[in-house]
Amino acid sequence: MVAVALGVVIGVLSGLFGVGGSSISTPFLRILLHTPRLTALGSPLPVTIPTAIVGGYAYHRQGFVNWRVVRLVVIGGVPAVLAGSLLTKWVPAEGLMFLIAGAVFVIGVQMLARGTPAPAGRAAAQAVAGWPQRPTLFVLGMGVVVGVLSGLLANGGGFLLVPAFVVLGARVREAAATSLPCVALLAVPGTVSHAALGHIDGVLALKLTAGVIPATFLGSYLSLRFRSVRMRRPFGIFLSIFGLYFFARELLQVV
Repeated sequence: MVAVALGVVIGVLSGLFGVGGSSISTPFLRILLHTPRLTALGSPLPVTIPTAIVGGYAYHRQGFVNWRVVRLVVIGGVPAVLAGSLLTKWVPAEGLMFLIAGAVFVIGVQMLARGTPAPAGRAAAQAVAGWPQRPTLFVLGMGVVVGVLSGLLANGGGFLLVPAFVVLGARVREAAATSLPCVALLAVPGTVSHAALGHIDGVLALKLTAGVIPATFLGSYLSLRFRSVRMRRPFGIFLSIFGLYFFARELLQVV
């Protein structure tokens, strides 16, 4: 039941804030269920796929997703995800936990730095259409970098894609929305490769998924229903502190 409840929390947060569920899941699995490091790293990754699909579909219907950027990121990212996954064979599990802690901290800082989400509907569609046409090789290269880190950390790379898309000229909500199809598509080869490496507990992944799918619909609805979310800043503060706490916790277990 703890894993299902954790899935509910991940789903709501992913749909509401557009954060990477797999990055947050790993620390909670380590803390609440004492899951072995590599299993805690890999098992949440399959859950990322339905989470991102559900959230991405909701945003797509509102015209938030830039599909040209999605295609280029995925083309560059898929082979890079496979390469990053293989790197976990040589990177110590403790080091991967430190990187996850850093990712959670970065997500928290991003939450604090983001402005008010853009309005939904027609204005959103116009904002997406207005993205600057960045060079194809630039966006492909972005996909490669995100793909390697996504495979290494066993997540969809959303925490990297959102700020990268903002740099490309997207508003925050369009960036979060466009990242979701990328996350779903990059998570597929990552799941296959991490499963082959023995990093995924299928039963645990199913329990997480059972909570995630309905909760993501709820989170996405709430995000689209309200033009601003008052909990964004407190949640960013929580994640920043939580990332530091998880880093210290893992460090104390190593020394």
